[in-house]
Amino acid sequence: MVVASRGTMAVVVVTEEFEGLARTMAANAGRPGLRVHVLPYPLDTRPEAEVRAVARDRWPAMVRTLGAGP
Repeated sequence: MVVASRGTMAVVVVTEEFEGLARTMAANAGRPGLRVHVLPYPLDTRPEAEVRAVARDRWPAMVRTLGAGP
């Protein structure tokens, strides 16, 4: 919230478990339009190779969420 309040482009990255909380916190802070990128849950119990695959697969969408890229 601090970064977004300074006018810096920001994206909140959360897992599905915390999406609602992230959106509520953003709205309560006066930032209901804060960009939220949601990753699958859970990540901590997945094998490293699977987590890396999630990161590779989700990176382009995260960059688009930030407003960059094609």
